[in-house]
Amino acid sequence: MNSWRTISLTDTTALIVIIAVAVITALVIVSGLLSKRLRHRTAVSIVLAAVITVVMWLTIEKWWKPFPDATPWIIYGAGGLAIGALLCAVTLPRKSGKRRSLLMVFALLAALNTAAVGNLIYQPYPTVGSFDAQPTSVEMPYTDFEALSSPPTLDGRNVGALVTVPLAGTTDDSQSGFNARDAYAYIPPAYWTNPSLQLPVIVLMPGNPGEPKQWFDSGEASQIADAYQATHDGVSPIVISVDGTGSFSGNPACVDSGDNNVMTYLSQDVPMLIKQKFRVNPDQHTWTIGGLSYGGTCSLQIITNYPDSYGSFLDFSGQAEPTLGTREQTVNQLFDGDEDAFLAVNPEDLLKQSIADKDGKYSHIQGAFIAGSSDKSAVEALTHLNDLAAQAGMTTTFDEVAGGHSFQVWRVALANTFDWAAGRGGLSS
Repeated sequence: MNSWRTISLTDTTALIVIIAVAVITALVIVSGLLSKRLRHRTAVSIVLAAVITVVMWLTIEKWWKPFPDATPWIIYGAGGLAIGALLCAVTLPRKSGKRRSLLMVFALLAALNTAAVGNLIYQPYPTVGSFDAQPTSVEMPYTDFEALSSPPTLDGRNVGALVTVPLAGTTDDSQSGFNARDAYAYIPPAYWTNPSLQLPVIVLMPGNPGEPKQWFDSGEASQIADAYQATHDGVSPIVISVDGTGSFSGNPACVDSGDNNVMTYLSQDVPMLIKQKFRVNPDQHTWTIGGLSYGGTCSLQIITNYPDSYGSFLDFSGQAEPTLGTREQTVNQLFDGDEDAFLAVNPEDLLKQSIADKDGKYSHIQGAFIAGSSDKSAVEALTHLNDLAAQAGMTTTFDEVAGGHSFQVWRVALANTFDWAAGRGGLSS
């Protein structure tokens, strides 16, 4: 009855549809070159679309650099087709109503196709049903959570609460002043059915661009935690996805710089605020910090700079080092040109220093590095960092899973490490 929900948006059929739409759109656009009346307008529109696309690429990839990872060129190409169809439509003579309508339809299709290309690459929505996923927890604001005296229910069974939590580092007792967006917390049924339990915490961070809710939407963190609690008498780690960027496209590189004291926020304020908001295990050595892409890089930054803030980490597809694009750009923009200041907080250099000093300050830390098998830069970076972490006394692993730099990888990565993180928190695996 709901077979439509399982229709894949990331398989070979989806790829064929995307290619077909792109090819047909291109043919509709260039067909204007066959008409003497439309040839000049069409040619100008095509050239202008190409120029706009190149300018967009240069702005995002070379000048602005809002994202630490490069956006695949195919997304720009798909967007360029949409721009080309739109320009061809708006520059047509008034009497070309039918062709204008046709081009507008294909401009819309090409725009949707651009979104489909992005989804194929990053896979936030693997199936049609992903847009309206079946709930495995009950969403609520923090005020409603405070009023609960028993676990929420769905279809007659106890489930967790997915709580929107104000967690900005701007309270009187916060140290960072970082104006973080709301966090999202999964609280398992045992929070109410077994209130004497001190549950460990898994703190997750999204990538850049991103927002905390992504871990519970595309990342399926709620489903993963629900599957765990369903076989452990309602017990699960509390899972909290927090803001490590300050905005959807922000890139403060997870450091303390200017007004964005992100490292202080994540290492000091987040644990303090979580303890204020929820009944948790106060021993932060039972806690795990992790994230995807930017969030993965950030988790290693926190654990190497503040090894007593968390006991474990999850680095999914993280970068070799915090970056705004290049080392020079990062140092100039975030450290006022002082490379020594950068090296003093860079995980690779901190691990090397610990190895040289043989200080053993990371010996209590455990962690997991995971990258998609086709994400070559992440595989190279995390293999190297895993080796350094082990030499510095950490107990770490590196694994590859099928996929690229996408939620296909990050969903599997979290599912594969959830029991381990629970065990690190003192729960049964």
